[in-house]
Amino acid sequence: MASLKASYTDGARAFFLRVGTVLARLGFTADVMTVLGLALQAAAVPLVISGHFLWALVVGLLSALCDALDGAVARAGAGPTRAGAFLDSTLDRVTELMIGAALVVYFVRVGPDWGPVAAVLVFMGAGQLVSYTRARAEALGVSCTVGFMSRPERLVGLGLGFLLSGWQPGGVSFLVWMLYVLAAATSVTVLHRILHVLGQLRGEDVEPVLEEPSARRDASLADDLWPVASGRRGRRR
Repeated sequence: MASLKASYTDGARAFFLRVGTVLARLGFTADVMTVLGLALQAAAVPLVISGHFLWALVVGLLSALCDALDGAVARAGAGPTRAGAFLDSTLDRVTELMIGAALVVYFVRVGPDWGPVAAVLVFMGAGQLVSYTRARAEALGVSCTVGFMSRPERLVGLGLGFLLSGWQPGGVSFLVWMLYVLAAATSVTVLHRILHVLGQLRGEDVEPVLEEPSARRDASLADDLWPVASGRRGRRR
C-alpha cells in the first residue's frame, strides 16, 4: 500500500511541476493559486447545501487543481517560502471545514436521519487531526507520513461520493455510505499516527543514567560534612 501511494504521488508531483513551470512563466504566484483555490471552494458551498453535488464536484476539482499547483508554481518560480507554506496549510484546513459544514447543513435540511451528520462531523474532526498529528510530530523532530487517509485520499473519496450520490444501494445514497467509510478510515489513520509518533518519541526519551560517584568526590563530600579544624584532627561521631 505504501509503495502504491508513493508511486502515484511521485507521478502526480512530476506532472504538476511541469504545469507549474508554465504557470510561473505566465506570472502566476503560489499565493495567487492558493487564494484562487479557496475562492473556488467557497463557490462550491452553496452547491453542496442545495444538493447539486455534480456541479460541486466540478468546482471542487478546479479548487483541488489550484491547491495541487501552488507548490509546483512555488518551486518553478521564486522557490517555496515559509509564509507560503503556512498560508497553504491554513487555507487547506479552512476549505475542508467549509465543505464539511455545507454537508452538515444539507443533511439537516433533507431528513431526520442524524447518521450522516455524525459521519460528517467525525470525518471533519479526524481529518483535522490527521494534519495536526503530522505537524506536531514534525515540530518534535519525528517523521509522520504513515496512514493512508491523508488529504488527497480524503478528497478523492469525497469526490467519488459526490459523483455517485444519485446511486442508492440499499436505499441509501452512495454519498452517505462513502461518508461512513471516510469517517472510519480517517479515524484509523489518526490512531495509526498517534501510535507511530508515541513509539518514536518513547524510543528516543531514554532515562538518564546515574553516574557512580568517584572516590575523590566521596572524599570531597566527607570534608564538606565533617570539616577538620586547622592543626587538629577531629573525630567523627
